[in-house]
Amino acid sequence: MNPIGTLDEIRDWIISGTEHEIRFAIEGAARYSIGMINQMLEELSYEHDENCDVFLRGWLGSLSPLERLAAAEATESHYQLGLVGRPQAEDRALLQVMESVKPAIELVAEIFEFTHGRANDPDPSYTKRFTPLLLAYAEQLRSVAEDISNDVPLVQFMSAEVKRIEADNPEGYGQPAKYQVADALTQNLKFPAKKSDD
Repeated sequence: MNPIGTLDEIRDWIISGTEHEIRFAIEGAARYSIGMINQMLEELSYEHDENCDVFLRGWLGSLSPLERLAAAEATESHYQLGLVGRPQAEDRALLQVMESVKPAIELVAEIFEFTHGRANDPDPSYTKRFTPLLLAYAEQLRSVAEDISNDVPLVQFMSAEVKRIEADNPEGYGQPAKYQVADALTQNLKFPAKKSDD
């Protein structure tokens, strides 16, 4: 079996769902645009949600940081529509975007720093009178990306707590689990995964 497949072969590998065929599908997806892979997932996700979820997470992990952020954003709706049958689907969609931010922003910040370093070259029309703005942007972007990254464990914690409460109360009596967790967090209970200086 050739792991560099056509879209039809990639679709068949995802439907099959074996570990090695999902791996082939991920490798084959490298040849195609995010839009093409997203469209294929739209056609599959309602009937093959578990396999699509496994493929999607593996595919995102195979992409470059900027591609991963773009793909996480583009495929986020699958977890609100097609993959709603997966446990904590919307949590996963948010986490995939949040986890993609810091590596992508780091590349943007590096581009701004590189541009500053090239400002005295003959080609650019900008000078170092302008590029300190880019350095400031890089610092601000990194700060925001760090904040987002630091809040990933909080979302993971909330998701795990809601899942635990829902498992303990399958009938769903009383206040919905997510509100119980939110109320507990707002009552200043310690969040174990957060840094002490946050």
